[in-house]
Amino acid sequence: MVPKRSGCIISTASVAGLMGGLGPHAYTASKHAIVGLTKNTACELGRYGIRVNCISPFGVATSMLVNAWRKSEEEDDGEECLHFQAPCEKEVEEMEEFVGGIANLKGVKLRAECIAEAAVYLASDESEYVSGHNLVVDGGVTTSKNFVGL
Repeated sequence: MVPKRSGCIISTASVAGLMGGLGPHAYTASKHAIVGLTKNTACELGRYGIRVNCISPFGVATSMLVNAWRKSEEEDDGEECLHFQAPCEKEVEEMEEFVGGIANLKGVKLRAECIAEAAVYLASDESEYVSGHNLVVDGGVTTSKNFVGL
């Protein structure tokens, strides 16, 4: 990228990198680090025409999130979750309902495609002057909610 004096780097952070109380300490610290690394790298690479951005999604109903949710429920029941499995359609729908209930923006669901579309935008020429940005895809959660203590 440096020799060509152009390029685009996109990282995935999380809303856990913007506010506390949304995940385990290590996960939260790593997502905060991605946001800081994005900003600093954008400063270093901008002189070469390289754009550096990140995306911070809220809870997308992926296997990782559904399994973490499943594990927390099993721990509450005193059982230990020893397996990782793809979520069934019902679990995905329940997670989407849960996330949608928290989000400030109503009438739409946060889907993996929403994050992919954000990445396509950041990689496209339509964002040619966007660098050092953290694109938050959260339905307004970080502007309207406080999760500390939940």
